[in-house]
Amino acid sequence: GRAYTSHLLMGMKHLLDSDCSSGEEEELENAIIAGVKRQRLMCLAAVAIFLEEEENQSREYSPKKMPTRTNWDEHVTQVGATVFKKMYRIDKDNFKLLLSYIRDKITTVNVEMARLSSGSEVCPEVRLAMTLRYLAGGSMWDIRLIFDVSHDEFYRSVWRVVDAINNYEGFKVVFPIDDVEKLSEIESVFRSKSSHEMITGCVGAIDGCLLWQKNPGIAVHNPNRYYCARKEKHALLLMAIVDADRRIIFYDISCTPSTHDSLAWDSTPLAQRFAAGDLCERFFIFGDNAFVCTRSMITPGNDSDFNYFLSELRVNSECAFGEMIRRWGILWRPLEMHFLRRAHVIACCIRLHNFCVDRRLLIEEELMADEDEIEIQPGRRVRAPRVNRDGQIVENVQTNCTCITCIGSGRDRAVPDKSRRKELEAVVRNSGYCRPLPRR
Repeated sequence: GRAYTSHLLMGMKHLLDSDCSSGEEEELENAIIAGVKRQRLMCLAAVAIFLEEEENQSREYSPKKMPTRTNWDEHVTQVGATVFKKMYRIDKDNFKLLLSYIRDKITTVNVEMARLSSGSEVCPEVRLAMTLRYLAGGSMWDIRLIFDVSHDEFYRSVWRVVDAINNYEGFKVVFPIDDVEKLSEIESVFRSKSSHEMITGCVGAIDGCLLWQKNPGIAVHNPNRYYCARKEKHALLLMAIVDADRRIIFYDISCTPSTHDSLAWDSTPLAQRFAAGDLCERFFIFGDNAFVCTRSMITPGNDSDFNYFLSELRVNSECAFGEMIRRWGILWRPLEMHFLRRAHVIACCIRLHNFCVDRRLLIEEELMADEDEIEIQPGRRVRAPRVNRDGQIVENVQTNCTCITCIGSGRDRAVPDKSRRKELEAVVRNSGYCRPLPRR
């Protein structure tokens, strides 16, 4: 304090006035310097204590800032019906229907704890809306600002909804190989869409689709297995069978993108049941030249007229991929979430695609427009996947590897049987119908 400072000043005066020896002068000078340093430390300590007390007082009296949750009804009224469908890819009525299927699975369990931690719970409507907007291509940073949720709460909500949709029994994706009545219904729709009802017996169209992803890195043992050299991208291979309404009735994401389509199909349990003869004899599925022609899998042959009628039905698989990817913008860019979550996101998009097909929800015209970039958010444009005038996705379905190793490994797994294809070619020939002449 003041006494200590006075003592230092008296020591300095004594040093100037006295006739001390050089040793005594040095000792007194060192003592004065040490005293000055000591006083500076004491002053700094006093300042630190004062600032800490001020901070503690401000913490005691300032209330905790709670997030202001978006009122769902006000949000729906504000955006309007047209913008609502563009944002969430489904209209309000179907949003409510979808929510009714999974509400119990995404409702906050401990409401009191949620209110104590963040002021209020996140309602099921907001959880579903955030997930649909995320799958539609929205950015996490923009979505969480709209609904005023934290980074962690956003992803907790998204994965909770994704799991609820994937686990909902009504959205189960199963090929009805044991249900002859259901297969007959699928076949009748295919037959009605074939010109002159030429083709009978078809119950599905199969194809592969590449979905881009970021390098999985250390999440897998060998990330190079997921690298597609032809596209120079990392990808996941989606094998799927669709019906005549472009509803996906079987899918598999277990094979790497370098796997030949035929090998990827033969490695699935469903293909093994096909090979064992479990599919009713009068039914079959259509595939392209990447697959082996058998009694249950019909591929294009040398008859151009037959190939035309075959392609009329087989094109549904490519169109289904195109509609799903165009509707769910998260598939426009490489998947960036943790590798173990990527297959779940794709499976959720498949189920939502089927939901839209069942509800007869047409895809927005602007999403199918022939433009290089589409505005998915205000001021944010993204290059959309290319489709042709028939709605077929162009870039993602070129999945067939042309190397001898893959072709050999794929074709060695199935025994070719072209007898049924010859029967169908004879039906086309005997009908007198032929493929239309090309336009000039």
